[in-house]
This record gives sequence, C-alpha cells and structure tokens, in this order.
Amino acid sequence: MNASLQRQYFKKVPGIEQTCRLFAHLPDVYLVVKDAEGRFIKHNRALLNWLKVDDEQELIGRTDFDIHPRDQAEAYQREDRRVMETREPLVDLVHPVTGGEGATTWFQVIKEPLFDKRGQVAGVVGMMRDYRRAGLAIAPYLEMQRVFDYINDHFQREIVVKELASLVGLSTSQFQRRFRKLFHTSPASYINHVRIQAACRLLTSTTDTISQIANRTGFYDHSHFSKVFKAQTGISPTVYRRQYQ
Repeated sequence: MNASLQRQYFKKVPGIEQTCRLFAHLPDVYLVVKDAEGRFIKHNRALLNWLKVDDEQELIGRTDFDIHPRDQAEAYQREDRRVMETREPLVDLVHPVTGGEGATTWFQVIKEPLFDKRGQVAGVVGMMRDYRRAGLAIAPYLEMQRVFDYINDHFQREIVVKELASLVGLSTSQFQRRFRKLFHTSPASYINHVRIQAACRLLTSTTDTISQIANRTGFYDHSHFSKVFKAQTGISPTVYRRQYQ
C-alpha cells in the first residue's frame, strides 16, 4: 500500500522523483514530500536518519501528527496549506523540529508547491537545513543556542527567565522580546514544549504514574501538567499513553 501510494504520486507529479534522487545522499539537507492531504510521500536518507527511522515505508502515508508534537504538526500544516493555496513558496522559515531521540533542533526551511500534469496543486516539497549550518542568513538565532542547550539540560527543575537572559547577556525584558521576535513564542511556552516532549517519551517508554512523570519533567503538579499536556497535544496524558504505548 505504501509503496503503491509513492509510485502513483511520482507518476502524477512530473519531475519530483528526479528531484528526490538529487537529495538522496546529501548529508546536511533534509527533504520531505507531502501530497495535498498532508500524507508523507518521500523522505531523503538524511532526514530518515535524523528521525531514527530505518525503513522509509514506515512513514509513507502518515502525517505530521503521527510523528511530531501536536503544536509543531499544526504549524507545519498551516504553512503547507498557505503554500498550496497561494501557489507560492515560503522561504527563510525558521522553526523547531523534534527528532527521533526527542531532541528539538531549529531548522531553516523552504517550502515549494508541487503541481500535477494538469497544473493543479498536488502537494508540497520541503527542504530543511540545521540552522547552525545555514550561514549568516539566520545568524541572529545562533546566540540562542546556549539557551536551548540549557533548557534541554535543566527542564526537570524550575527555570526562571532571568537565568536564560543571563546566558546571552541580556536583561529579562530584552531577552523576552528578542526570543519572541525570533521564535514567535515565549520562553515559558518553549520550556513547556520541551517538557511535554519529554513527558510523551516517558508515557510511551515507562510504567511511571502520571504524577511521577509530571515530577520528572519539571511540573511538580499533576493538575498543571495535565492541563498543559492537553493544551499542546489535544488529549490527556492517560489517553496519550493508551493510544501510543
């Protein structure tokens, strides 16, 4: 079924199979092709390796919601719809992508519409590059790497914005403004995002109770954890565990 979906799509959209071959072995450029329904058609080997997926067939026919956190998946699909509706590319996007080991990396992203033989929009091709390799175009983001690393290392405990601001030599208010301008979210929201991703991994890989997982991911309060979890994923921790464990 998956292989058939891919073959049919390659026949429908001229040139896309050849384009995929061009990106097959590039180690630092990630490529993904989606059809008009948002289903994955193709990933290049570099992206599969980063996602920790051995067999491409595991992803064909699935969507962003199957492999990414809900907030990320919704953002990606909004961008895809915009590309398809306007029939115009989106360039110089910068947004987070969560990999196979749960780590979130910021990528420079370009998205282009794809057209079938009749000239109708048939999907989207996206090309991503780790922002640390993308050069001066996104240099303002580089100074925040210490902040991301610090959050990833310390999200299990309380983190105050003043700590993060000091890492990049800014006042708390300056840091909050710059962070929101660059990443279109607040530092507190990003910290919660990292915590919820860790919680998702624990829910599916351990038998810890919900309260224990809340404690291990820096919430310390079952009720608050459940509220934030549902806001980001659309379902409760209990339902998430039942669906994905």
